[in-house]
Amino acid sequence: MDRSRIDQLEQAKGSQQDAARPDIVKRVGSAGRLTARERITRLLDADSGVEFGAIAAATRSGEWIPEAGGIDYIGTVNGTTVVTSSTDYTDHGGGYGAARLGRLFGMAKEYGWSVVIFVDGGGSRARHPRVGLNHVEISGQRGRFTIIDGMAELSGTVPTVAIVSGPAFAGHASLAGFSDCLIATRGSAIGMGGPPMVEAALGKRLTAHELAGAEMHEKSGGIDLLVDDEEAAIAAAKSYLSYLEPADPLEPVTTGDLAAIVPDVGPYDIRPVIEAIIDTDSLFELRPAFAPGLITGLTRLGGRTVGLMANQPAIADGAIDEACATKANRFIELCNAYGYPIVSLIDSMGTGRPNRWHTRPFMSHQRRVVPLMAVQLRHARGIASAIMAGFASGSGLPALYAGWPGAETGHRDSFSALIDQNAFDDIIHPDETRTRLVRMLRYLPDFSRPPGSPKRHPIDTW
Repeated sequence: MDRSRIDQLEQAKGSQQDAARPDIVKRVGSAGRLTARERITRLLDADSGVEFGAIAAATRSGEWIPEAGGIDYIGTVNGTTVVTSSTDYTDHGGGYGAARLGRLFGMAKEYGWSVVIFVDGGGSRARHPRVGLNHVEISGQRGRFTIIDGMAELSGTVPTVAIVSGPAFAGHASLAGFSDCLIATRGSAIGMGGPPMVEAALGKRLTAHELAGAEMHEKSGGIDLLVDDEEAAIAAAKSYLSYLEPADPLEPVTTGDLAAIVPDVGPYDIRPVIEAIIDTDSLFELRPAFAPGLITGLTRLGGRTVGLMANQPAIADGAIDEACATKANRFIELCNAYGYPIVSLIDSMGTGRPNRWHTRPFMSHQRRVVPLMAVQLRHARGIASAIMAGFASGSGLPALYAGWPGAETGHRDSFSALIDQNAFDDIIHPDETRTRLVRMLRYLPDFSRPPGSPKRHPIDTW
């Protein structure tokens, strides 16, 4: 083989490394950000990455042409195989081509690999023939939807995480929006039409952050987690993926006398109760600033991953409004898609103004096959118990429905409800809650979906 061909290949690949562009690396670092390769390096386990598609094509004269706009890898995170991709906003504005990433999405679906994507930029590159090449990029409309439809198809099939740490508009925003878990950094922006489009259409000059800042999406529910910077975003992505595997159980730091936390009447903060029940420091809360009257997140009980949802009586007496119903619906779908049993802590004075939004959790309970264990602390007025425990679903009744001594259904106390209505499986001492849940969890089957098997349903993007 002609040695010069190998030398040209090594030169082309070397030109893509950060060491070959120190000025760009310095500029990115001075802005407090990471390069595309630094992101991937920090995400993946050491020496686990395999890059795909570093070379896009060759000219007729035999010159190798590096791919532009981003990098794609297969590697491991905490020992779990993932497909990961990072757009490179310093190269073609982070505009992506579709064929390479679409192929990796197909492999992720076939082999059950998780997906983590870093997206910032202004969408796909326009289709154009490369000068000197007998080649046309597949990155126009047909190619673009290869990966956008691919992300939609992956929903509910394999866990997907998107990290946005800069302006993400057009197709980049779409890719992020399809993910199961969307993590954004402060100062980033997510929207369909960027500042140039808005200025051309409306004559208003706005910055990306003024137009579609992540802080706005945090409050409206458009993102799952807002963090300070890219390092924190990568750490959060690793933490989220860690719930795919069991862990050693850790006893709560705070135990005992849960009854002292919960008053007979009036508002209180449910979080100390949660911390006394779950494994220590194991709650990964999702959408904490959206619908704060309902707390949702992944956590562990006795080392096993479960989904937790809990009414927050400190806010509107735990009433379930439209936002809470929407939040519950998506969370139930997330847990059901990936086989996480659900633990529900109920203390709600009912629902807000009823409308079609309140039917959404009922629909997700109809599809639910994973077991749900519910503990009612005090109230469950109106349809609160049905939303939180799936009572309206004949196929999704809770595997355990326990009540604390002060619990009431409607306006009936727990003992009357137990005797007259068989509303509870048991009335338990508050301090027994963790033990009862952990023991019951041992007997519940594993509902995780084997790779390659049909998915149960996609996960609602909202």
